Amino acid sequence: MVVLLVDDEESYRLILRDILTAKGWDVVQARNGQEALEKVREFPVDIVVSDIYMPVMDGLKLNTTLHADPKHAQMPFLFISGYDDSYTAGAVRNPRLEGFYRKGAPVTQLLKWIEFLATPEKKRGKLRPDGNATSPTVDFRGSAN
Repeated sequence: MVVLLVDDEESYRLILRDILTAKGWDVVQARNGQEALEKVREFPVDIVVSDIYMPVMDGLKLNTTLHADPKHAQMPFLFISGYDDSYTAGAVRNPRLEGFYRKGAPVTQLLKWIEFLATPEKKRGKLRPDGNATSPTVDFRGSAN
């Protein structure tokens, strides 16, 4: 599996890279959303793990831009952030099963989220890694599948 790791904090990116590569996954890194879009064009990526708040292009804009491209509309996307306030939680809430990992939480939660989102939706369990029940898939135009 190839994970695109997007974060403007180099030290955090390097720590996560080491954890993910120890798991046997390949990691492509980007410092912001704009750089991530360039990486997606260069490398076959299976999942994006992105910080929310970054300069140049934040994770929210990256998510929207990536999913607007038909080639990447179904790309699994995991938001990460050191912030877990209600504004941040509301900004990343999406009925399409995208997840949120709070920086500083046990790394096992991050790994569970990546494995969950990288698993085809039909093969996922009934509970998300955050303990919430999975919901019917809703595409980005709002129609239920």
